Amino acid sequence: MRRACPLRGETKPPGGRAVRFAGILSYPYAMHPILFEIGGYPVAAYGTALLLAFVVGIAVAVWRARAQGLNADRVLDASMLILVSSILGARLLWVVTHPEVFRPPQGTWLDAVNPFQSEGSFGIVGLSMLGGVVLAVLGSVAFFAYHRLPVLPHVDVIMPSVLLGEGITRIGCFLNGCCFGLVCTAPWGVRFPEGSPAAELFRGAAVHPTQLYTALLAFASFAFLAWLARRRPFPGALFFTSIVLVAGYRIALDFVRYYESQVILFRAAGADITINQAISLGLVLAGVAGLAVFGRRHRLEAAGG
Repeated sequence: MRRACPLRGETKPPGGRAVRFAGILSYPYAMHPILFEIGGYPVAAYGTALLLAFVVGIAVAVWRARAQGLNADRVLDASMLILVSSILGARLLWVVTHPEVFRPPQGTWLDAVNPFQSEGSFGIVGLSMLGGVVLAVLGSVAFFAYHRLPVLPHVDVIMPSVLLGEGITRIGCFLNGCCFGLVCTAPWGVRFPEGSPAAELFRGAAVHPTQLYTALLAFASFAFLAWLARRRPFPGALFFTSIVLVAGYRIALDFVRYYESQVILFRAAGADITINQAISLGLVLAGVAGLAVFGRRHRLEAAGG
């Protein structure tokens, strides 16, 4: 059984408790699900990271659009659409894969969209980032097509920001204590504090810090795309490469990430295959196909010109 994010009603560790790394790298690491309070209202680490991801990602996309002589205003408009569509997509995939949370007596289907939850709490807990990526991609492509702008050059400047944003958001996941991995015996395994979901589930055993794995891979992918952009590849190269990268490392990381049983499709060769991995495989195939088709088209046009 694996888990994507804490379910509503689960105990979250209080801010400032220590996480200890197992093995050789055993030292305390501050974990802060709540960063601070403003007027008695808690400011969550995950929400702050998500906000920062959007702000930085949008700023980078607009800057890159201006540098390439593209319509920066439309890129900003598309970024606003992506902000909304990514949250909706992330929420939708989580709800679809966790229907039991919204069935009585645990909850109601209205809880899927209503921040005033049926059990009395306020807020909406549960996002699946891959769903947000899929809907953000579809939304951005549709947006530029609708406005009759060259789609591929514009999504080329946006998609690297998606990877940058994921890297920032996953740091928030780590501070929040969600999206953790399976038991890890490697030196870099992380022991989350008593009372956290990971500690309760695995009885204090060290787990893979899959949040940090994802953050590092996302930042590395963003750096690679920045390098690739300097080589001035064909239109669409950055877009399709981004899809292959984000979906590819998601397939790999899901083998060491914890999910509930309902997110697992089947077992193969002793490994759990998740819904996210199936979606990611489809994205990898689509990205590779896009690179092949549009790369070949570009080469033919260059040869003919």
